[in-house]
Amino acid sequence: MKNENLTREEAAHRSELLTVESYHVHLDLTHAKDETRESYPTVTTVRFDAKAGAETFIDYIHHSIDSVRLNGTHLNLAEVIDGSRIKLPNLAKHNELTIHGRSYYSRSGEGLHRYIDPSDQRVYLYTQYEPADCRRVFPNFEQPDLKAVFNFRVTAPKEWVVSSNGVLETEVPDPTDSGITKRVFAPTERISTYITAILAGEYFTATDTYRPKSTVNSGDVPLVAYCRYSLKPHFDYDNIFRVTKNGLDFFQDLFDYPYPYPKYEQAFVPEYNIGAMENPGMVTFTEDYIFVSGATEDDLEGRTNTICHEMAHMWFGDLVTMKWWDDLWLKESFADFMGTLGAIEANGFKDAWVTFANQRKAWAYQQDQLPTTHPIVADIAHLEAASQNFDGITYAKGASTLKQLVAYVGFETFIEAARVYFKRHEWANTTLNDFLSVLNEVSGRDMQAWSRAWLQTSGLSTLGTRRVYGPDGQLTDLYLTQQLPEGIPAGVGRPHVVKLETFRQHENRLVSTGVLSLEYPNEPITEHRVELTDEHKKQVGEADLLMLNAQDHTYAKVALTNDDGLQAAIAGVSTLESTLSRGLIWGALWENVRDARLPVSTFVDAVVRNVSLEPSASLLGSMVSHAQAAVANYASQTERENLYNALHDAFSTALAAASPGSDAQLILLRALITVSGVATQGEETCRDIARGAFEDTTGDIAVATGIPYDQNLGWAALGALAERNLVSVAELEQAAGYNPSSISANGYAYALAALPQAEHKAEAYRTVMEDSTLSNDALSSTANGFRLGPDELREPYFESYFAALSDIWESRSIGMATRIVRGLYPRISYGHGSAAGLDVDNTAPVALAERWLQEHPEAPSALRRLILEAQDLTRRNLNAQKFNATH
Repeated sequence: MKNENLTREEAAHRSELLTVESYHVHLDLTHAKDETRESYPTVTTVRFDAKAGAETFIDYIHHSIDSVRLNGTHLNLAEVIDGSRIKLPNLAKHNELTIHGRSYYSRSGEGLHRYIDPSDQRVYLYTQYEPADCRRVFPNFEQPDLKAVFNFRVTAPKEWVVSSNGVLETEVPDPTDSGITKRVFAPTERISTYITAILAGEYFTATDTYRPKSTVNSGDVPLVAYCRYSLKPHFDYDNIFRVTKNGLDFFQDLFDYPYPYPKYEQAFVPEYNIGAMENPGMVTFTEDYIFVSGATEDDLEGRTNTICHEMAHMWFGDLVTMKWWDDLWLKESFADFMGTLGAIEANGFKDAWVTFANQRKAWAYQQDQLPTTHPIVADIAHLEAASQNFDGITYAKGASTLKQLVAYVGFETFIEAARVYFKRHEWANTTLNDFLSVLNEVSGRDMQAWSRAWLQTSGLSTLGTRRVYGPDGQLTDLYLTQQLPEGIPAGVGRPHVVKLETFRQHENRLVSTGVLSLEYPNEPITEHRVELTDEHKKQVGEADLLMLNAQDHTYAKVALTNDDGLQAAIAGVSTLESTLSRGLIWGALWENVRDARLPVSTFVDAVVRNVSLEPSASLLGSMVSHAQAAVANYASQTERENLYNALHDAFSTALAAASPGSDAQLILLRALITVSGVATQGEETCRDIARGAFEDTTGDIAVATGIPYDQNLGWAALGALAERNLVSVAELEQAAGYNPSSISANGYAYALAALPQAEHKAEAYRTVMEDSTLSNDALSSTANGFRLGPDELREPYFESYFAALSDIWESRSIGMATRIVRGLYPRISYGHGSAAGLDVDNTAPVALAERWLQEHPEAPSALRRLILEAQDLTRRNLNAQKFNATH
């Protein structure tokens, strides 16, 4: 029986019954290097109080269970084991439960993930639990509000690195094998199950010590950084330690609360499902943050942001934890905001809010326009819904809303509320009302009204301006417009504190003529007249460009129209002095493309004309990425070749002019490789770069003096060649065997699936659907390659995809099933094959999804959400393609 999907009601009932004191957990990883062993032994003892006579259950997704002993009595396994739950009958007031079992090694990134490095056969293990995969490693009460003290013991080879949340206290030699020891870790603070962690394997280790410079501090803290040995030459741990120290100084003083744990370790691990995880004392990161092919300022800023994001969680999430997943925003929204703040204030990345505006908010805007959008404070009925809610709403919209809150109440008020919140609720669990009550108290405002407008409603407002001129051509009135999202409750508006910046054209430049501070009232009205002085009327009336939401204080889409100066913005975006202003214009243009209001050709032309002029690495990266995405998703089929070729030429020209070793050079080289997979040009360049994947090379890449050949760029080039059918299977096999590594393994899977031949698409589809031994990265690499190439190669799989959905969801973990559902969802171009001459809703991917939804009303809500989102994104793509076919 598959009963892993714990409901909110079940969790609440269990919370009423139990108070958990401690866990004593022993994992035996002695034989982890033996890939034929699919499981490992665990022994877990839980001490907890309960209502005498009550019955409950403990969670355990297991390989097998050998014994369950409750208060000295062995329970009948046949009676108490119920799928992923173990029934606990007739509880005493004070209870001790011991369970002996075996847990699976994971290849999905859920639970205890095992990775054997193909380059040197070293083994690496790490855990990842959020929201509820701790139960894949040892039995526990898997919900955030049943906090406890954890005592971990890990038996493993003596030469291995082993770590956990707590400090290592002792190593106990195995009396029968001198090569094995048991590591005993100190008890943790009271924390939730999902942030416990185990790390084990043959890791490279770097150490340092944090010696505080902050006024509020914890004293000295030992620092450790881990990575695979094969990545050691690229591991810039000195930079990581510097960012960590800066962040600890900054946040301890900001929060007026010392770092609450005895150490700060950071592990960069392979095949990681997410960016990072805030396990106290042992933070885990994707090893993508180790930059094998060099790092731009944007790359370093992104890693710094993530380090600060996870560090902020030590207070927002770990010290004070949401009671249930409805209030996931209480940690993720705050950490997303604080990650950017820490990158700027503690580490000097002055353009981090630009990156936030162009990347994080773009993610939020996309998510918030889907039919599955939800309030920031979400309705999370069960764990499957929680798994789907780590999305652009919870993270980026939540952080954007906090940025609006800061503009609304002031930064000092916001931080003072956080300080009170931490002290009042340390080591406890909270809800929305707990935070609002502190905010009410500190700000002196009615924050419930703000919460109803921003946290408890869904959807994206569209803001704009309307200028009214008199007969003499002078401005008489300025109106602020707001189109509220559909479904917002009657009587509820959205207040916005915004700035309006005005620009005039002067000597081929857009020059700022001033900034006005404005407020949208908290009323459900579509227009609001602004009282302007005569001076401001002149300023606004004569402006060639109005930039609403200058400085990016609020969360809303800005309708940049011809009346606002759209054409002036397109022509002069590169002349704007402020990086943030340029970023906001590019963001508004991108949203216009997605909404089919601006032709892709116009957007691409703007990128082509400006790509050599943009000095910001963050904006340059967004420009080249959005330009390619615009052509791939929104351009008509007939114009794509010309647009891709235009991008190829522009990237080549800009690359040739870029300074050797500059950020621009690396960004443009990466972009040139990817666009070469779809342009009719670039074969020679890709063949040269591909040498890094299958032969010893010296010197620099021919088109990029200052950038050496390497395996990572080489496989990117091979993938581009494969997409155009310009490389053979034999050549790919040669490269895969030349230098075995994770890069070559995933690159080979991607390139083989990308080959535009029916037999390779058939094998890729079969592999993803049927091979349950694939790792998470191997599965995604194969699916990503499958999605490339002519539509007709994938059309034969449309029907079988939908027919298999229910079985996939039932037979795979939620993480792997999600990868399959998203990775193989049918794609087709408007006007092609089954999409020729049809309304968008009648094209195969949209119509088949609608039929499946109608025929499967009882399908798991998380699965239905994935299909609804994929269908809506497909509909948006096809509508944009239809628009671009006539513009």
